[in-house]
Amino acid sequence: MNTRKLLLAAALICLVSLPAAAQLTDTYVIAAAANVGGSNNTRWLTQLSIFNPHLDYSLNVSVTLLRTGGAQGPEKLVSVPPNSTFITDDVIGDVFGLSSGSGALLLGTFPDDNPGIEDSVLARGFLVTSNTYNNSSSGTYGQTIPGVWTGLLDIDSDGISSVAHGIDNSARLRFRTNVGAVNLGRCSVNVGVSVFDADGNTILDNAPLFVPPFGHIQDRLPIAVEGGSVEFTVQDPCADDDARYAVVFPYTSTIDDLSGDPRYQTPTLLATPNILFAKKANVDPTNLGTKITSAYGRKVRDAAMREGRVTLTRSERGWQVAK
Repeated sequence: MNTRKLLLAAALICLVSLPAAAQLTDTYVIAAAANVGGSNNTRWLTQLSIFNPHLDYSLNVSVTLLRTGGAQGPEKLVSVPPNSTFITDDVIGDVFGLSSGSGALLLGTFPDDNPGIEDSVLARGFLVTSNTYNNSSSGTYGQTIPGVWTGLLDIDSDGISSVAHGIDNSARLRFRTNVGAVNLGRCSVNVGVSVFDADGNTILDNAPLFVPPFGHIQDRLPIAVEGGSVEFTVQDPCADDDARYAVVFPYTSTIDDLSGDPRYQTPTLLATPNILFAKKANVDPTNLGTKITSAYGRKVRDAAMREGRVTLTRSERGWQVAK
């Protein structure tokens, strides 16, 4: 696909200035989370924060780990008190009890976990963010990975791709870039990765990144580029199956090889002109892409190992996992 023939359709909603109510939802994806070793004896951990904005009731938030490589992951419930914050500095270890591991997170407030609460997105809405970081003698450094909910479908049926720009993957500049994706569908998908140089020339055309069902994959960008862009597309063999189709969330992470400091990028959604202007319809660009719902999220959660509820305790920082 030629990027020059694409029109900018929508930034992911987390990056768009919208009314506060529009930024609140009941189902989120954190596209990458970890408790893993890195280069130069580093250790990467993911801090997770969940905020319940409701003043008069607690929310039971389901947290599911979608493992790197696609093995079945665990699910836990976190009960966040009214108008309060739950925070953990190591979601992999604290919430799931794992000494190491990586993947992505699906978070949702499902009606069956929250009886007595109105069954609506607003009533079950919450906020979430994460920070994947490393400790050093001078402090921490890391990358904020926001909770998002708008992903990609099969490119042939949906006509939408996504692009991250300002990408450096260069030994000369001492930056390296990883590309990754999480697949919420029941079939393996191929995420096509295309790279364009700073002048818009194609230098990598649709290289495959295979992502297993309910799984996460991350790999090194296979070609050098400075100040370029990366386009993602999805090919889903189950696109026509209402029970199995995939919603995919790709991303890039660029790391400074000198300091180890990373920067994370959620790609911007793009649409072809025939999608934007089909039948001369009025198109709201902020509504393009596929927004995951609690009904779709429940199918993902139900494929995980349900391991009960996390016990919390009140600390000086807020509500944390009791140890």
